[in-house]
Amino acid sequence: MTSNIPAIFPSAVFAAAFGLEDEFGSGTGTTDGILGVLGVALSVENFKQENQFEGLYRLGSRAAELFYSKGLNVAVDINFVMANDNFNWLDLILNRQQSGSTTISTTWTVPDREGEIPTMYMNLQDEHGYFYTGYGFGVETAKLSFEEGKTCDVSLSVKGKTVTYASSSTAPEAFSQGLTYPTEFVTWANVQVSYNGKYGSSTFGVQPITTLDLTINNNLKFYYGLGSIDYKAMVPQKLDVSGKLDILHDSNMLEQFMTSASTQSSTNSYDLTLTIGSDYGKSYVIEIEGMYWNDGSMTLKPVDPVIDELTFKARNVKVSVGT
Repeated sequence: MTSNIPAIFPSAVFAAAFGLEDEFGSGTGTTDGILGVLGVALSVENFKQENQFEGLYRLGSRAAELFYSKGLNVAVDINFVMANDNFNWLDLILNRQQSGSTTISTTWTVPDREGEIPTMYMNLQDEHGYFYTGYGFGVETAKLSFEEGKTCDVSLSVKGKTVTYASSSTAPEAFSQGLTYPTEFVTWANVQVSYNGKYGSSTFGVQPITTLDLTINNNLKFYYGLGSIDYKAMVPQKLDVSGKLDILHDSNMLEQFMTSASTQSSTNSYDLTLTIGSDYGKSYVIEIEGMYWNDGSMTLKPVDPVIDELTFKARNVKVSVGT
């Protein structure tokens, strides 16, 4: 008996590689570095392409005369577990800070300078061995999640310029060079938290944080310009840094939250530092600068420990590679 059921593959995409473009959205991105596979357990979700058609209507008719394209949009969500042997994905979120006239440091921040966040290209290979190649991708938002008992996870919401499909098995954009898979993933046990502020010691001590989410929003704006339906520039606007943390009950923490909520003084902020993965020789050092508590609540259940749930906004964020 012959089955008419088509072959089902575990995933339509079985390989993905990323790289930085040497010029904005140029699609010739082999000179500014191969990002490779961004992290462990990489997944690509919600890969969407939109033509943004607009209809033209005439008087006396509800039916459109014709449609025209206002512009092209590509969006994709990229998820992975943070790895200790690939830090280059940070180029997609923040600007890499110059430490001299010719030297690029391993610190990513938001310096007071002009310039766009680097764009990347993305290659996806399907089960037939053919390739989707996307150009001009920038990260709109990045969410970093740390929770007890789990891996340290990263989710990137990415917007792009265009996608082409090559119905051949010829690999584009140095695809094979980008297939470097990181292996040293990090978990909650590799995360250390410290802070400085107006109360307490330099660590949280007996009031541990059980969950911390950090969201970085670049607020990208697309400029299409005359003469093309592809956008000509993708400019990050004001930086929004926000997050949420759950901590075992600490009355001093809530006291400081109430103080900052009842005044407009800028002296009630904190600088919180996450050191992630130092057991591997290198580590992420994430500094959340100028934190302000946004709202807070307390969970009271019989027998269970009391949990303070706090959300925050922050002035800036800086990431560096520690040793």
